[in-house]
Amino acid sequence: MLLSMRKWMSIAMAALLMVSILPVAKAEESAPKPGNVYNLASHSTYTWSEAPESTYPDPGNKLIDGQKGSVNVLDPAWVGHIRKQAREIHFDLGASKSISSIKVHFLQDWPSSAILFPLTVSMYVSDDQQNWALLSHKATEKLWVDGPPVDQYYTWNGSQDGIADSTTGATMAYARYVKVVFTMHTRAWSFIDEVEIMGADGKLAQAETIPTKPFAYQQTGADTAGINNLTLLYNGHYSNGDGDWTKDSIVPHISYVNQQGEPLDWMFDGVLYLGLFSPNGKSFDGSATIQEWNWYLNKTFAANGDMKQLNEAAKEVGTKLGDPNHKVKVVVMIPDPGEYLADFGDVDGDGKSENFNAGQVGTQKAMENRKKVVKWWIDQVTQRFAQQSYSNLEFSGLYWLSEQVSTSATGPEMLSAVSDMVHAKNLKLFWIPHFLAYKSFMWEDVGIDAAAFQPNYFFEEMNVDRMEDASKTAKRYGMGVEVEFDSRLLTEPNVFRQRYIDYLDGGVKYGYMGSAFKAYYQGSGPVLKTAALSNDPSTRILYDWLYQFVKGTYTVNSTATASLKASVEQFEAAGEFKNHGAAQSLKAKLDSVIHAESKQKSQEAAQYMNEFVSHLDNKKSSKHISDKAYQQLHASAQYWLTHYK
Repeated sequence: MLLSMRKWMSIAMAALLMVSILPVAKAEESAPKPGNVYNLASHSTYTWSEAPESTYPDPGNKLIDGQKGSVNVLDPAWVGHIRKQAREIHFDLGASKSISSIKVHFLQDWPSSAILFPLTVSMYVSDDQQNWALLSHKATEKLWVDGPPVDQYYTWNGSQDGIADSTTGATMAYARYVKVVFTMHTRAWSFIDEVEIMGADGKLAQAETIPTKPFAYQQTGADTAGINNLTLLYNGHYSNGDGDWTKDSIVPHISYVNQQGEPLDWMFDGVLYLGLFSPNGKSFDGSATIQEWNWYLNKTFAANGDMKQLNEAAKEVGTKLGDPNHKVKVVVMIPDPGEYLADFGDVDGDGKSENFNAGQVGTQKAMENRKKVVKWWIDQVTQRFAQQSYSNLEFSGLYWLSEQVSTSATGPEMLSAVSDMVHAKNLKLFWIPHFLAYKSFMWEDVGIDAAAFQPNYFFEEMNVDRMEDASKTAKRYGMGVEVEFDSRLLTEPNVFRQRYIDYLDGGVKYGYMGSAFKAYYQGSGPVLKTAALSNDPSTRILYDWLYQFVKGTYTVNSTATASLKASVEQFEAAGEFKNHGAAQSLKAKLDSVIHAESKQKSQEAAQYMNEFVSHLDNKKSSKHISDKAYQQLHASAQYWLTHYK
């Protein structure tokens, strides 16, 4: 249960804390001697990105008053935050100073008080509060487990840890501003108390101004094998056959199709094949043995298997679009061998089953066996792909299935070894960590080439600000973003349609639509095919919007008619109208709709929209409009007539 409001809190203090930025007075201390190392925070001021909860407030100096909170959750030293976005604390040291270490103090009391440690605490320095240099990301060293209250310091020490953004081996940062960012759990509290920033006045010999690095999404390029939009096709075992892909179910992924299923344009430029379960129910995330691994290989690379179906789809689309040499880029999963199996199976013919259980064979041998199995898998995938000589596919990379760096000490070593094996094949290593993935910030350090961060917003009841929070986190870590939806988009539209739109809108608002690397989770089965071939305009439009998003032309649907007009303008600019007059006529009719809407004349607006549709359907005018433009505009107009008239 959450802790109750302290009785001693004054009404005036509660009102003060309603603001999102809190000024903090300097602590009263005697002036330090020049060159002496001391707690710079005690002489600083700081502000919050978002005010603490009124039940656990910060009246102005709790983080720097020298009063360390105890493991008693009722200790008034603690400052409390819950839900919403990652919190930022900006410290102003008053002048540039030499910074040697930072310590941030947190409390955990789970589950009794619903307080958890932050998954990650990040520390930065700046000279202008606009451009920041990373000192370090620090993951919790105490995992989220049930137990009595316990505290933890997240510590960066320059002499021991170095400086992440420094290329010179500096051990101290010279800067005026310090930023501490800590992540928030969906439903738990974060309790923070003292922050110590150790350093000295002036610029010591070992201190350097650290080059800043902008927070930015990973861009499409060599590290993503040129893939901008990677669609996930789950081809493991499903009792209803969802994992069995056919040419016809793949075509609406790699191409944008009309309602008859005919390709009008290319769509996703990369396909990831991955599986979660085998027919016997074993998971490829740590419990599957060589039997299940071989089942997946055989299914994927069978004569008429999933990879063959993808090639046939790419060949057919290329022919119909007049682009027969086009190759779809392919990524294939690497199952996670896990760390507990004692009897995986023999992959090297020595008569011994590979054992990953360190408790039985020791840490070193268990690691050797895990590496051996992964190398065998990579060899199998590359050989089988090459043997099939797929005419319209390009093997671009492998995907690490586990969605976090293992919480065990050997996790980073394992991923580094996997990366080396993948790179030895001249391929790229892809990864899609979940929102609460442990140590996801270190993806580049372990050799992963391309990463897309999961917001996980579609699956849980939470505020839409999760999309902004996930976007900011992806940019801080230099990742791309995953767009997420599943069949509930079609079967439960009242809730899940809006969540889907929030992902698309977020691409515009937060900048990940376009050149940022993106992955697309769509659950299992042919969700896109169902939407694409639907005769219901409110369903078909979901597919049209996704195509626009992939192409970077989607607009936020705050005003449906304005969005439709923007689509006309985009098609006009792209040469989808054979003469200027056709586009002008359509825009004029939409201007009439907008004018009627501004006067709140809904019947008149509907009349003009029907005229817009009639103009599209008129044989004389429709011959001047490409099939692709007609399909999208007609579906959007029908959607408007169904939902807005």
